[in-house]
Amino acid sequence: MKRVRPMLLALLIFTLTLPLMAAEQPQEIMKKVMEVQSSNSSALELLLTLTDAGGQARERQLQTLSLTEEGRTSSITVFLSPASVKNTRFLSVENSTGKSEQWIYLPALKRVKRIAANEEGGSFMGSDFSYSDMASTTYDATEATHTLLEETATTYTIRSVPFDKSSYGKTETTVDKSTYLPLQVDFYAKDGLTLEKQLVTQKMEQMQGRWVPKVLTMTTVASGHTTRLEILQAQYDIAMNSNYFTTKFLETGRP
Repeated sequence: MKRVRPMLLALLIFTLTLPLMAAEQPQEIMKKVMEVQSSNSSALELLLTLTDAGGQARERQLQTLSLTEEGRTSSITVFLSPASVKNTRFLSVENSTGKSEQWIYLPALKRVKRIAANEEGGSFMGSDFSYSDMASTTYDATEATHTLLEETATTYTIRSVPFDKSSYGKTETTVDKSTYLPLQVDFYAKDGLTLEKQLVTQKMEQMQGRWVPKVLTMTTVASGHTTRLEILQAQYDIAMNSNYFTTKFLETGRP
């Protein structure tokens, strides 16, 4: 029995640690998170609902087009309603360094304004999404160090510490194992300690044969202000005119 016990103990330890040993590497998990949300092109119709801490809500409907060429993604967002923001257009173009250059056209001023680096953390059209959020809400292996914090039967939780902390000090992402979609993303301030915002997937749905986060809610912790984003319609990997992703279209509304 003296010999059997150590063998049983070793077997028990091995059995208990097997799930941890078999876990995917956090870099691979985040790579899959990026891949399942990527496409060569997309056309989305979205409904934004902005709700303040007092419960007063405002709705904004918009269309977003995106195109990925040579590994770089560009997107154009056009506000359709209400009248106060109609025809506002927002352009984001990923450059050769992987950073996004951004411009916004404000119809009331009839001019294009470039978003400066020190403005990237500002609110996008009064929502809880910042300009930097409009470029990405997760990081690939070349942009951050990823650590697996927790694994359950259905989820992974990954801490991502970006190399460039111009927007956030870190994020913690809970990933659904079956779809590799983010269920929740916690955004921390540059100090890495203060929770600033939280993005929650409230509903997932298959659209055009792929799983997408149909309804998302971003909450600013300090104010209690929330932005609910719902995908009304979606098309992926369709023919797309690259002229949409230019400052000319941004200003004129014509490709």
